Amino acid sequence: MPALTSTGAELRRFRRGPLPRVAILALVLIPLLYGALYLWAFWDPTGRMNHLPVALVNADRPATTADGSTLAAGDQVTDQLVTDGSLDWVTTSAADAAAGVQDGTYYFAVTIPTGFSAAVASAGGSDPHQARIDVTYNDANSFLASTLGHSAMVQVDDAVRATIGDRAVDSLLVGLGSARDGFATAADGAMTLRQATEQLASGADRVAAGADSAHAGAARLATGASTAADGASRLATGATTTADGATSLAGGAKQAASGAAGLSSGATTLAAGLSRAAAGAATLDSGATTLASGVDQAVGQVDALSQALAAAPGALQDVATYLGARAAAGDTAALAPLREVSDLATSLGDLDPRATATKLAALQAGAHDLADGAATLDTSMGAVTGGASDLADGAHRLAGGTAAVAAGASRLAGATTDLADGAHTLATGTAALADGATTLAAGTATLADGAHGVADGSAKVGDGTATLAAGLTDGAAAIPVDGAATARADVIATPVALDEQHLTEAQGFGEGFAPFFISLALFIGSLITWLLLRPLPTRALATPAGGLRAALAGYWPAATIGLAQVLVMLGVIHWGLGMDLASAVGTAAFTALVALSFLALQQMLNAVLGPAAGKVTILALLMLQLASSGGTYPVETTPAFFRAVHPLLPMSYAVTGLREVITGGVDARLWSSVAVLATLLVGSLALTAWRAGRMRTWTLRRLHPALSI
Repeated sequence: MPALTSTGAELRRFRRGPLPRVAILALVLIPLLYGALYLWAFWDPTGRMNHLPVALVNADRPATTADGSTLAAGDQVTDQLVTDGSLDWVTTSAADAAAGVQDGTYYFAVTIPTGFSAAVASAGGSDPHQARIDVTYNDANSFLASTLGHSAMVQVDDAVRATIGDRAVDSLLVGLGSARDGFATAADGAMTLRQATEQLASGADRVAAGADSAHAGAARLATGASTAADGASRLATGATTTADGATSLAGGAKQAASGAAGLSSGATTLAAGLSRAAAGAATLDSGATTLASGVDQAVGQVDALSQALAAAPGALQDVATYLGARAAAGDTAALAPLREVSDLATSLGDLDPRATATKLAALQAGAHDLADGAATLDTSMGAVTGGASDLADGAHRLAGGTAAVAAGASRLAGATTDLADGAHTLATGTAALADGATTLAAGTATLADGAHGVADGSAKVGDGTATLAAGLTDGAAAIPVDGAATARADVIATPVALDEQHLTEAQGFGEGFAPFFISLALFIGSLITWLLLRPLPTRALATPAGGLRAALAGYWPAATIGLAQVLVMLGVIHWGLGMDLASAVGTAAFTALVALSFLALQQMLNAVLGPAAGKVTILALLMLQLASSGGTYPVETTPAFFRAVHPLLPMSYAVTGLREVITGGVDARLWSSVAVLATLLVGSLALTAWRAGRMRTWTLRRLHPALSI
């Protein structure tokens, strides 16, 4: 009871006039200034970035893409940023933007440079390069504005990358689709080429076989042509000999004809004058014998000639047939010899060896008869005289036959001369034919080798085209079809999407800072409270009550004000600022524990160290806790000293506990904080009680403290 009485007496001091009452009200509202006003000011600065003036300069020029369309990426980005409205974008010129960032009109400037569209379009060309956006900051305007600008530009960069990346990747996928079609077409072409090469290989094999046959035939032709050339040479030699014999035959035939004419005249003369015949019987006998011998020689020569002429048409016919085949094959060199051989065959066809032989036989018989008759005449002039008329008739017939023989022999001489000329020409042509046939044989050998090479190469080409077709088919299958081109472009442009999950999620910037500002407000509220209230009331110390009662006599008035501070501050934060509490009861209870602990700690420091030293210590402790409580940045990001003192300071546990009761996710950290703060509360009251017991005795040092406020 004495403690409660002292508590009432301590508060009754503030009923003396309006100013003390205002002081009590100020004590209740001061934490509100720190907690609510700071939270209000910092509640959601990133959510009001649309009031931050930023210059936007679009210096881009449209570009032509690979498919011929026009791309104005700078205009698209500008429209997207202005429409998004995440910042207060001011579209302006480069000069105005530079001046504005310099004088603070704009916090920073974003410039889309010339060539931005060309860089975006380059993804589908032969010289791909990155598009860039220039950002100019001036930390002299506001460092935090620049920091927020950095964060905002990261989001802008991601959005622009997604939009522009979709366009670039879509162009790339269109090219891949075309490439896939080209691969498929090329694969079909390769299959067609494979079939064609198979046909080519088959044809090349047949050509090679034909070339082998042609080579064999050409070799045989060369051999035959050489043989024909030899035969033609011998034919030319024989034809020359025949021509010479025919010329001699013609001379002899003319002589025979002349002799036959003389014989006819002589026979007539003989018939007219037997007397003179008797005188010339001896001469006649001698001439008849000579004539018979010459006729026998002529008949032998004519028989040999007839045999040669009989064989000549067949040989000429074979030559003509061969030359005709060569001419039909396109060999123009065979035409002239063919005509000459044909003319020679025609000339030989006009001759009638049989008729000549018959006449020669008659001539021979007549010559022998003449010889016999001359002999008989010589031996028997009487018999000769009786057959003079017959002799005259036979002589006349002999003259006619020999004349015919002479004419035929002349024609035979001319024909054999032509035959000799043709035979020489034939020999020359067959020699050339032999040379050509030899060359043809060598060429067909080369052709055969080449044809075999073509056949082998065609087989290899077939294998290669089969491999090519398989590779092209696999390549075409490896390129995805265009059915999902838009979705694929989105995935490639933004391959990873951030899927965020929050075990507990704060409303925003303000709720994140609330544990720190509430703890700070309560600590400062406790400081202000102990500026107006006495940690240990003098009246309580003057009573015989124990130290604990004296401590409580000073603590309860402050605790009452502290609880009022908690209720007012939480009410304004919740209903005024709209901050949702994961646990309203838990937040109120833990915040009350924080306030009571801070009050007990500061009461103890004031009681133990004295009013002046205690308040200085409290201010130093406040400054230390601002830097090491982890209320703003994680304590792990602070220097080692602050990380070391972090677990030793009460505000660290106040911030940790308030985070869990306000945002949610209660775990062992809350109960650790409760235990630490409760221990601090009890321990501080115990030390205050101990100090109160010591302060019942006045000392000179207490009457004249070394430091006072």
